[in-house]
Amino acid sequence: MESPGYSDIYEKLRVDCKNCSLGGICIPRGLDEDEIERVNKIIHRRRTLHKGDYLYRAGDSFESLLALKAGTVKIISSDSRGNDHIIGLFLPGEILGFGGVATGKHEYSAVVQDTVSVCEIPADRLEALCQEVPNLQHQLFQLMSCKLNQERCKIMMNKRPAEERMASFLVDLSERYHSRGFSAVEFSLSLTRQEIGNYLGLALETVSRLLSHFQDAGYIEIDRKQVVIKNLTGLKAIFSADNRDDQKIA
Repeated sequence: MESPGYSDIYEKLRVDCKNCSLGGICIPRGLDEDEIERVNKIIHRRRTLHKGDYLYRAGDSFESLLALKAGTVKIISSDSRGNDHIIGLFLPGEILGFGGVATGKHEYSAVVQDTVSVCEIPADRLEALCQEVPNLQHQLFQLMSCKLNQERCKIMMNKRPAEERMASFLVDLSERYHSRGFSAVEFSLSLTRQEIGNYLGLALETVSRLLSHFQDAGYIEIDRKQVVIKNLTGLKAIFSADNRDDQKIA
């Protein structure tokens, strides 16, 4: 049987990683056929996981970076009293697990929020893969920097009034979905209203009141977990340009 040509291999990888930030790692420009084959062999395609399953738990050894092909994952921090706090939310096409790189252990737990499919880059091959694919290390640093910036922005926004937090949350989801090739104005809220409150540091009643207010004001339409943003500009205006400037890294 004739072996597949370069274009066939490249297309297979491109389709596999469509709308996924891992795509920029798997198939950076300039890879020849042998390099693509090596990368393809390193990446593991995992089975589907379901709501409530753990990708990893706090204290687990760092074994791989994980790229979400589908579904969402929440990051949980548990306090000394055993209370869980949602400190992060990962969407399709995003990579998680960077927190374990430095120490070799995961500080927080990653819990499947809805059905997910993930790809893995094993930790024991990361260094070798960076040597084999020169652009890989630079791209990994960019992804880590972007995630740190997002976390910094969230910390700063959580000091803002409740209305600004909610508006920022919806705009952030819109922009992140859009950057992955999905709709910027129609998406599903994988978190319950109680979980949104946990994530934003708001009471359940406040979350419900704000979503109702945004809907009455014509900013959004919401049906259960499905959100349609009707006035993205209006939502962005709720947290001012000055606030957004404060969140930029100097």
